[in-house]
Amino acid sequence: MKKTKIIEVLKKSGKPLTIEQLSEKTGVPVPRLRMDLFRLQGEGEVESRQKGDELLWTIKVAKPVEERYEKMRKKPTT
Repeated sequence: MKKTKIIEVLKKSGKPLTIEQLSEKTGVPVPRLRMDLFRLQGEGEVESRQKGDELLWTIKVAKPVEERYEKMRKKPTT
């Protein structure tokens, strides 16, 4: 599956990659890769970062501790 391959390559790289680098490493054409990346971004699996004029892709990092505590605080206790 393409999505699994994309995530695997991003994890193994250890650094953000451009869409061209990802295409080269996965063998997925750039137009198809772009659609898959935006779908994965919507699912919360990957994130993009702007660096200069390049868009870099990486695995989404965990939410900051403050956000997790805020969610816990809002949950009703029974």
